[in-house]
Amino acid sequence: MKQVKLIPTPADELDLSALFKPATSFLRQYGKLLLLVALAGLLAGFVRFMKTPNLYTSSLVLQPTILTEPEQMAVINNWCELIQKKERPILAKQFNMDLTLLRKVERVTAEELQKSFAPKNFTAFTVNVVVRDTAVLQPLQKGILYALENSEYIKEKLASRRKILGAMTQTVEQEIARLNKLHGIIETSLRQPGNTGNRVLLNVSDISAQIAELQEKKFNYEEELSFLSAVNVLQNFYTPLNPTFPVLLKQLAVGLFGGLFLGMCISFYLHYRRKMSI
Repeated sequence: MKQVKLIPTPADELDLSALFKPATSFLRQYGKLLLLVALAGLLAGFVRFMKTPNLYTSSLVLQPTILTEPEQMAVINNWCELIQKKERPILAKQFNMDLTLLRKVERVTAEELQKSFAPKNFTAFTVNVVVRDTAVLQPLQKGILYALENSEYIKEKLASRRKILGAMTQTVEQEIARLNKLHGIIETSLRQPGNTGNRVLLNVSDISAQIAELQEKKFNYEEELSFLSAVNVLQNFYTPLNPTFPVLLKQLAVGLFGGLFLGMCISFYLHYRRKMSI
């Protein structure tokens, strides 16, 4: 008796050509439309690039001396909220700055450089700005420093610190004058015949060392007083040569993908209408 061998047929195998056929037919039918809309999107991206004003970014590095870093950054971030709410006239008064110049400022933000957990260890932070004209950077820096140093609390703290440093400097000067007088008396006594004690020489040496130490302390007080401010400027705003925004390639890419998406939507809609009409 003969045995019959069953040979499987490739009916269940995936036919790739059957999958690509509808897609190929769709592209043949609506390919020109997709291309035209994509080119229109590309052109729209270029037009947007030409119409968008140039925006420049710059950074100012500051170190607070009275407020803590988070407190100072909170003040600056409040300025950003005023700009977003179109409250530039209020900010112009705080900056003591011309409103027409401040209208060229798009954004002001603060960013910390280093985290510190010690309350007395003040660290620096950056003030980042976005402007339409680089000529506004220097007036803006003066306005920022003016606003940071002229609040009532800051002015009182600065006045108190100046008073303390002035009093300490005066006290040191009086002590130096007293020691100089004592030093002169001892030197005069040494010139007199019969005074050759080592103890007197030791006292003169000690007094000279104390005078030198007090002189150094006086110079430190005077230096601190001359540089006393609410914030120290570690880096001024730099003037960028090229705008940060807009970016041509980014605008073209957005326009191209936007055009392709719109073209696909239109093509699917026309394809659906055609199917429904059959």
